[in-house]
Amino acid sequence: MVSLLVALSLLWISLLQTSTLGTSIDVTRLVVGTPTLVGELDLGTLKGDLRQIGWSSDGSELYIETTEGKPPSAKLHAYTLPIAGGTPAPQKQKPDWATSYWAFKSDRFAPGIGSLMIDVRQTIENMKYGTGSAGAIDQGDRATGGMTTSGANAERAALSDKNTVVRLKLLDETVSEFVNEQPIPGLMFSWGPARSGAIAFTDRDGRLFLFDQAKHKQAVAGAKDALLPAWTIDGSRLAWVQRSGRKKFTLVYASVTRG
Repeated sequence: MVSLLVALSLLWISLLQTSTLGTSIDVTRLVVGTPTLVGELDLGTLKGDLRQIGWSSDGSELYIETTEGKPPSAKLHAYTLPIAGGTPAPQKQKPDWATSYWAFKSDRFAPGIGSLMIDVRQTIENMKYGTGSAGAIDQGDRATGGMTTSGANAERAALSDKNTVVRLKLLDETVSEFVNEQPIPGLMFSWGPARSGAIAFTDRDGRLFLFDQAKHKQAVAGAKDALLPAWTIDGSRLAWVQRSGRKKFTLVYASVTRG
């Protein structure tokens, strides 16, 4: 097992060194291609709430993790899915490559840039959500990955006069927001390639953005009700999930190239 972990670590280092976008970049000059469907995720079948999406080291498959219950007694379910498509295949345990990838994408510090880091800010504030497609999503469920549409929950959120809000911020840009929920780093953001200073993130309305250390920002066209962005180590592809129905999501990925 130790030798396998060492081999995986060396492979990740090799990928970082050969990254196609592994220098400081202006995200407004990146071109995100048309999304390709990988598969449909039915949480009624997979069980629990979505918690992780991750790329394999060779980019041929994606890891999917769901959880049932709350820590410390939460039960994890692990699956893999080829990017060529199909149905998620249950795994007895989380692959080592998925653990390595998640540590990379969800770190507090930008890969390769130790001076660039995500700040954590907690406030108590009044919040009222709208009644449109984004406002109807229960914010507690979004924070846990469930993103369940619930008018009653939205109404309770609107009437609540005190909410504990935790925001993860990069250069004053909110890259994650959790309302009355335990923060989960990586649920709403993914670092880009090492030394690029770039990050992909979703906002509370489910929009997907690219952002960089020069504070350039680009919305990913066509992405809606999005969650769990996952940028490949070499920067060539970006995956995410989109809500398609109650407890149902589509998993997609798109190419990322320099314009």
